Amino acid sequence: MPSTLVAVVDDHEVVREGVRLVSMTSLADVKLVGSSDSVSTLLDQLGRDPENPALTAQGAKRIECDVVLLDLSLADKSRPANNVERLRSAGMKVLIFSIGENAGLIREALRAGALGLVRKSDPLEHAIEEARAIADGKPVITKELAAAIDGDVEFSRAALSPRERETLRLYASGFAQVQVARRMGIKQSAVKTNIDRIREKYARIGRPAPTKIDLRIRAIEDGLVDPEDDVTSAEKKL
Repeated sequence: MPSTLVAVVDDHEVVREGVRLVSMTSLADVKLVGSSDSVSTLLDQLGRDPENPALTAQGAKRIECDVVLLDLSLADKSRPANNVERLRSAGMKVLIFSIGENAGLIREALRAGALGLVRKSDPLEHAIEEARAIADGKPVITKELAAAIDGDVEFSRAALSPRERETLRLYASGFAQVQVARRMGIKQSAVKTNIDRIREKYARIGRPAPTKIDLRIRAIEDGLVDPEDDVTSAEKKL
């Protein structure tokens, strides 16, 4: 199994050094490929154009990265949403790495596409393990994330129809479209149409879900799927 390529953005050198040391001894097969006090510097380290992170900087060697551990409160006063968006534009997933006390910043990063949160008060080994989980397509939903969502009166929920909600519940639990169709007694083409409409509705309220992982996160956020649910547990509930 290939190593998970991880980077960290934190303005405390002791934190960055701690992540480096833990990644070297981690059992989760994680390799640290970048470490910086700002997103701009990290993008430069990884050979990306800071002005257009989707591109490789001219004359630079492009270094791949799967997941970035991102502190929300950086000394350069950059906004979490902007940092998350730039990292995602560079093709990297983002795991919030913070003290987790500012629900507003957590919500901002979540809206921008961050996939989970780990607290700095937890052992660094936990952060490394969760980074591996994020890379494997498993969103890290914590009590802090759930509280940040629940406490946000402006966190809009998509106006899904009952059939769309059921489609999303099954699809986000891990079933393939053909399996969803069989369980709902409808054509696979109808399932695809439902999923397209679901994506349109989430995009309309500023909560885009272009991938199946994103749809699972939206379903968890809106209480349609339990974070622990997978295909096995979903089948037991049917």
